[in-house]
Amino acid sequence: MNAAALIRQAQASGIELRLVDGKVKAIGPREAVARLIEPLRQHRAALTHALQVEPVAELPVDAPTDPADWHALDAAYNGHHFNCPTCIAAGRGSRYGLRCGTGAALWRAYSES
Repeated sequence: MNAAALIRQAQASGIELRLVDGKVKAIGPREAVARLIEPLRQHRAALTHALQVEPVAELPVDAPTDPADWHALDAAYNGHHFNCPTCIAAGRGSRYGLRCGTGAALWRAYSES
């Protein structure tokens, strides 16, 4: 398995991979992280390189088709937010970081409705 495939598998399992102080950190559901911990350790160097070079693409989240319906936008954002560690941290305040790309797009659409 290569680094890109492992990153996609981690994302599909709800795990976010981050590079913190030169180390790969896996953030997500405990059971999912436990399942992938060995492949993550085996491919640590490749993952470190991939996370430095390539931005990790988020899994697409479909926004509601009617942007005027704020209820649908609210549900879409909350559905993403409560499953995304990056957006959860960002919701605590600006000192905890920014929302991920998907969360930022959903938040912007919700805020503008």
